Amino acid sequence: MVTIKDISKKSGFSVTTVSKALNDYSDISPKTKKLILDLANEMNYIPNSQARSLVTQKSYTIGIIFHENSGIGLQHPLFSKILESFKTEVEKAGYDILFLAHKTGGQMGSYLQHSIRKQVEGIFVLCADFYSEELFELYHSELPIIMIDFEQDRIPYVTSDNEEAVDIAVRYLYDHGHRKIANIHGGINTFIGGTRKKAFEDSIEILGIDLDPEFQVEGVDFSKDDGYKAMEKILKLKEQPTAIFCASDMMAVGAIQAIEAAGKKVPKDYSIIGFDGVEAGQIITPRLTTIKQDTETMGKIAATEILKMISKNKRPILGKRAVVSGFLIEGDTVRNIGDK
Repeated sequence: MVTIKDISKKSGFSVTTVSKALNDYSDISPKTKKLILDLANEMNYIPNSQARSLVTQKSYTIGIIFHENSGIGLQHPLFSKILESFKTEVEKAGYDILFLAHKTGGQMGSYLQHSIRKQVEGIFVLCADFYSEELFELYHSELPIIMIDFEQDRIPYVTSDNEEAVDIAVRYLYDHGHRKIANIHGGINTFIGGTRKKAFEDSIEILGIDLDPEFQVEGVDFSKDDGYKAMEKILKLKEQPTAIFCASDMMAVGAIQAIEAAGKKVPKDYSIIGFDGVEAGQIITPRLTTIKQDTETMGKIAATEILKMISKNKRPILGKRAVVSGFLIEGDTVRNIGDK
């Protein structure tokens, strides 16, 4: 956040003079006061008293940051379920939710500014550009914040047990005779993408399987299109896998479509296993074998933790991690190709 010292440095006036102008003291000239106030407004300065009011006044409102890159928005099959569970729980405690936007009324403003303006008591971040300057501004504020699927030292977060879940998926393929297993993973610069990719590599190593580097293909945004394009690359390889683990169900759906477009069949030619357990994977033919995330529990935990922080008017000194186990849903996309 912009401080009085920042305004002092940029304006050339002393910290004392800037403070008097901002607090409407009468012993500085109107001209100086106007210059300082105009500069403060230009720099998006937020008075400390307003920031403090955010955690002392009760609005019974929790802000939601949901900025989904693929364009699906609130119809996102995973995050919408987590949000639904979260909303149900906080409503029981008498709280409403409010979506925080980048731009309101045609004017840009940071998430922190919008939070203060709307006097939200806490923020739930479940789908966003976690590395943006706006979110780092929030991380370093005193607002109670809870996040989904992103690790940040100062912020509590909720995530699935990705290591356990990926290992379940890989071992399921292994138990069905597969030794040539490819991986369509998410963006390696994302928390979930990197975590699931490493978990896949660890499981393969533990099982004693040689991993062909060409079998690791990135699907940046976990989308159906990403899965389709990644599978097209796999189909062009000289050495072909017998099974593909996809780090999201939507990428798995895209991979299946690419296989069928190439005149091949699932699971006859390629076995596919996904991750998420979203409805789309369960209504396609063949029905997708996948790891289902417990979205209801994730949303409940997020709600419980943010309400605790709000009641104490502070967040934990260090980010607290809540890990939720997933479970296997057996569909029709994995075939047994022989004994172990």
